[in-house]
Amino acid sequence: MYKKPLVGTAPDYSKRRNWLSWPKTPDKEVDLLYLYPSSCEDPLADIICSLNNPSMHLGAKRNFAQQASAFEPVANLFAPYWRQVNGMKLSKMSFEEVDQAEWLEPRTDVYAALDYYFENLNQGRPYFLAGHSQGSRLSYIVLSDYMKAHPDYYAKMIAAYCIGDSLTGKYLEENPHVKAAQAADDLGVVVSWNTEGPANRGKPSLVVSPGAISINPLNWRTDDTPAGPELNLGSFVPHVLNSGMDELPIRADAVLDLERGVVMVMNPAFQKYAITKLLKMDDLESVFGPESYHGCDYSFFYLNIRENARLRAETWKNTHSI
Repeated sequence: MYKKPLVGTAPDYSKRRNWLSWPKTPDKEVDLLYLYPSSCEDPLADIICSLNNPSMHLGAKRNFAQQASAFEPVANLFAPYWRQVNGMKLSKMSFEEVDQAEWLEPRTDVYAALDYYFENLNQGRPYFLAGHSQGSRLSYIVLSDYMKAHPDYYAKMIAAYCIGDSLTGKYLEENPHVKAAQAADDLGVVVSWNTEGPANRGKPSLVVSPGAISINPLNWRTDDTPAGPELNLGSFVPHVLNSGMDELPIRADAVLDLERGVVMVMNPAFQKYAITKLLKMDDLESVFGPESYHGCDYSFFYLNIRENARLRAETWKNTHSI
């Protein structure tokens, strides 16, 4: 049924302890399934960290509060814990090595969580898929492999927010059932971008692939029409050590760099929020480039993401019976 056999034994997702978020009483008409980014930062853990790794649980909770919370007014939030590639090992791995690792235990866990969710928790509601970075990379595997095997589940997907990892033209050619978002309200599509500044042009990044495709999160266009800060409903910067975020006194602009396939923030006042400076880790420049806003892919456009999800949910409701 799937492209490759599943590896190892999946957790029991009938147990709440294996879920980061499982609403006791879903009270909204739509759901959201969230796959957190690299959250394990344990130098002693294996390349694939264990499901109960304390560092991963702490990081997953922080990322959930800073990213998935954008959808909270719109959707019931579901998020499984899943084994993932240790973030402390990523800087020494190539894109291909990371991708190969995702097809091992991470895919096994996420597929098992999806099986349990659709069979026991979803109750027929339309849903969003959302991830960031490594979570988005897993989402691309889900869309290309799991959803291809489960077209009935795929048909109920409002949109997939695969932010912080590249959607590419090659991927779309290989998976013609997957469509890139073209507007603010199209349905059953992938919404994707990586956020950078001009200094990253020509620089390698682990999350920016050749042939990358993005949509502008402020004007929801796929051309290079600039979107000024007046279109931004609120920019935030995440706390590194806790789950909070600070609203910035200025708001990020956005313009697509069509050659690189990313969203560019042109205002130099945002350079202090590049991931190397945000995390105070200069060695990350070799991984993401000198002006990557990878840590702020969600937070710079946090309220615009929320309103876009609301629009897509309303569009679904108006075109489907739910």
